[in-house]
Amino acid sequence: MPIKNTPAQYGAVTKSLHWITALLVILLLAAGLYMTGLPDSPDKLKIYGLHKAVGITVLALTFCRILWHVISKKPQPVETLKPWEKYLSQALHALFYVLLIALPLTGWLRSSAANFPVSVFGIFTLPMLISPDKDLAEIFKELHKSTGIIIMITVGLHIAAAIKHHFLDKDAVLKRMLPALPLLLLASPAFAAEMKWEVMPRESGITFRAKQMGAEFKGSFDRFTADIAFDPADLAAGSAKVEVDISSVNTQSAERDENIKGKDWFDAAQFPSARFATTEFRKTGDKTYEALANLTIKDITVPVILNFTLDIADEYSDKGATAVVNGSVMLERSSFKLGSGSWADSSVIANEVAVEIHVVARRGKT
Repeated sequence: MPIKNTPAQYGAVTKSLHWITALLVILLLAAGLYMTGLPDSPDKLKIYGLHKAVGITVLALTFCRILWHVISKKPQPVETLKPWEKYLSQALHALFYVLLIALPLTGWLRSSAANFPVSVFGIFTLPMLISPDKDLAEIFKELHKSTGIIIMITVGLHIAAAIKHHFLDKDAVLKRMLPALPLLLLASPAFAAEMKWEVMPRESGITFRAKQMGAEFKGSFDRFTADIAFDPADLAAGSAKVEVDISSVNTQSAERDENIKGKDWFDAAQFPSARFATTEFRKTGDKTYEALANLTIKDITVPVILNFTLDIADEYSDKGATAVVNGSVMLERSSFKLGSGSWADSSVIANEVAVEIHVVARRGKT
């Protein structure tokens, strides 16, 4: 998990600040409801003292979150969100920050007006914000209470929105804020299936372009299998493994195809498949990505970077989402010892080979 936010996901610092604040706010709200009905006693004073200290902690964490958002920009909105959902999300988050500042601040002001110093876990005591004033103490008490009610409603809406996005819309809004452990706990078959894509073989293909004596020729590999898990909002959890059947090479020349499968080239008899396995996905622009991967041909593995575009359509159809991927990578055949003996001379067959992929895949609704 990255420390800072990326265009596709929240980093470790943002997630930690979010969940620590969330737990403390829930603790504050629960304690606020509980302690108001307690009779005067040393235990009540202890709970009030803890309540105030935790409130000041939330205030400090909120300013840390604001500062961190300036340092590490927020990820891009999930692509499937409607315009009104993006606007509502921004408004709700802005309201949260106002409330997270107002709630502890009104409590601090009320304590100051009531002449009750605020001790932070016995470590230090905060200064009085205003002079003791009975009337102001009552005003800030009511403001503090009203702010608490508003934040409870806001928390409820926030939780309801998260549930809607995860279980109804089945998008990545909740997943990209989850820390590692809750993500593992939610990794049910249905949850994991959201990232799985089934490649449509008839609509997909792997092609290549090479030059023979300066003249370009094209070919394809007609049989391959792919195991793809990908979510634009959670690139770190994505993976792709592709296995290509070398014997399925097709350049529209039987003689050339047999030569390509022979010992001087792919040696398909000993190495019947080539394997492509990603190590990392990166977002490079709007709908553009790159896949860092290891490509194994024969017994040689070389790191490569596949640049690709991604379009996801029909997200809300009954048949599920359909993804179209177009990508390319330039390879050097000498890196894989393709073309041994007299074929090593690049003046006959050029060393550079352009490989292009076109993948159509479908993700079913669960």
